[in-house]
Amino acid sequence: MNIDTKLVLGIGALSLVATVAVAATLVPGHQKVKYDSDNNGYPDEGVTVNGHYTSLYAYDDNGSWYWDLGDGRVQGNVASVAELDQETLTTCDYVVNYRGNFENNPFMDSGWIQNLINCQGYDDDGEYNYMIVHETDPRYRGNPDWAIWGNWEYHNLIQSHFGNFVRPMTHLGS
Repeated sequence: MNIDTKLVLGIGALSLVATVAVAATLVPGHQKVKYDSDNNGYPDEGVTVNGHYTSLYAYDDNGSWYWDLGDGRVQGNVASVAELDQETLTTCDYVVNYRGNFENNPFMDSGWIQNLINCQGYDDDGEYNYMIVHETDPRYRGNPDWAIWGNWEYHNLIQSHFGNFVRPMTHLGS
């Protein structure tokens, strides 16, 4: 599994809606809403939410996979990690942190998302760290090479033993 695959998996772990027209993300962990005056399960418009959750993605060399999204949902073509071929098993633990606004809908409309991924097993013993920022974040650079979902882009994209694929921002006067 390469860095591109990890990013797709990380994006999926966030249950992202990768539609440019929507250009927002559905993120687990925000269901327990303090600021939900209409009781629809989503933070009210203008409310910034901090979130944290963990997720587990596991797969084997036969193409079977299991995904505990961390919010009670499980996806995959097997019912448990135990059903995967243990000789070719790779597991990836995700720690997902985010801060943003949902604007009274299930999609994260602004803010940032960080994935910390630790994989172990048959074909991957790597660690990955990436942060995605919305155009409203001061770290957003508008670089089309790192754009994802329209008005979101990678701020950092780090793979252990390879470094940061997104060049760090240089501050004025540096």
